[in-house]
Amino acid sequence: MTANDKAYQAYLTGITGPTAAEIKAERSTAIKAACAEAITGGFDADVLGRGSLHYTLTEIQQRDLQTQYAAVQAGATEALWHDSSRVTHEVYTAAQFTALFQTGYAYIISCKIRSDWLEQMAHDLADADKLTEAAAVDWGSVLPEEYQTQCDEQIAAMLRGGNE
Repeated sequence: MTANDKAYQAYLTGITGPTAAEIKAERSTAIKAACAEAITGGFDADVLGRGSLHYTLTEIQQRDLQTQYAAVQAGATEALWHDSSRVTHEVYTAAQFTALFQTGYAYIISCKIRSDWLEQMAHDLADADKLTEAAAVDWGSVLPEEYQTQCDEQIAAMLRGGNE
């Protein structure tokens, strides 16, 4: 059976795979959702000198983190915050809170740029008619060295650019 015969048989039986465009759209949606989940899942940091604590980053917490950081930048000497193991807040010095903000900012930027490169990988594979490989790209996929290098360079550039 030739390729044309197989394609015709698939058409007749209604068995067709997703198109490159469909795979790109689906992978973009899935990767963005995984990125958002990773960000809200949070990061670990030891800014209080008591060992690593876990900090979640819901959308509200991200806004609150920015607001508290702005207050510290404006001269506040302390900020109220809490790690995910606590319900109540505790006092962070301005230096501790700045370290927490910078760690959280770096984590968010890293997730977002990784997401972009995973999407690019899925799109490039789909465009190269490697549909099975494109459909398999997810948050846990390893970026090829060329993509990882560019991803790392972009993360570094964003972090050098400041914490606005």
